Amino acid sequence: MRFISSPNRHKNSLILRFLLLGVATTISFSISASQTTGTEKHPLKTIEIAGISLNTPPETIAKILQTQDYIPVNEALYTKQEPAQNGRSTVYRIEIEDTATSRQLSYYRSLTGGRNKSPAARDAAIPAAEITTAQQLYDYVCAVPQALQLERSCMPQTPANIIFGHGQLIAIDAHYSALLKASDSSTSMIIKYIE
Repeated sequence: MRFISSPNRHKNSLILRFLLLGVATTISFSISASQTTGTEKHPLKTIEIAGISLNTPPETIAKILQTQDYIPVNEALYTKQEPAQNGRSTVYRIEIEDTATSRQLSYYRSLTGGRNKSPAARDAAIPAAEITTAQQLYDYVCAVPQALQLERSCMPQTPANIIFGHGQLIAIDAHYSALLKASDSSTSMIIKYIE
């Protein structure tokens, strides 16, 4: 006996294959999109430093920082300077490193210049413009079990100091690293993402 196939059977088989391919492609795109969305919603990607975060599109960063009086030094570095007490100045620096496999947002504030015959007030509060960001970063990194707090060197928060990692960049997970050392006289914050 010979098996006789009909042309309609081949046609139906072809249609079924295209339908299965379409379903598989749709599922693949859905999984890929959900993974991307999960990464974009990671808390460290949404913490804003001076109005920008790791999620901020590169083309909008310059405009956001220039509205806050930052001056572009180049496409990755922005600075601003404000007068401070005793003839000193407060210098702010924001650096954005953006490559195909990583993105890093760095913020630095320090006092410079002038004669300082008398020391700054001890335990003065961290500036209000930085306190919210510093607390968000600290809370994410240090609101963990005690053993992990010790590993990350989470120092107790005070109005004058918020620090973890002894002021060094520490790995949070396989993709994220962070640095926080905030005080009244200077602040350093870094959030880094690596694929």
